[in-house]
Amino acid sequence: MSPLLADAALLVALLAYGELLVRLRRAEPAGPWWFGYARDGANLAASLMLWGAYLMFGLPPAVALLAGLWTALVTYLLDWTLFRALKLPAPRAILAVPLVAWALFVALATDRVASMFTRLVELGRAG
Repeated sequence: MSPLLADAALLVALLAYGELLVRLRRAEPAGPWWFGYARDGANLAASLMLWGAYLMFGLPPAVALLAGLWTALVTYLLDWTLFRALKLPAPRAILAVPLVAWALFVALATDRVASMFTRLVELGRAG
């Protein structure tokens, strides 16, 4: 798979997830009982998109799954910290910077990222 295509998939997944988080936060607190599940759906969709992007980079399936879940979790925590805890303005612009930086880092250091997540999977197996 082309590294450029893989990086584009990662970047699109990250920015789409960031946009979903921004829109969900704006809609809160929503009245319908089911609205809480919208965030769960966004997290699941992001994890699956990110898993696919990491697979495109050539990571083994288990390692790519861990990388996708970890990336979604860190993105969610970053969003929460910046816009709920710190209450910063301009959520799209601020959130886009670290997401684009991560996509560039993965593109430029794919082997290092793969090695890091592979070690995490191995630690889980050993424990």
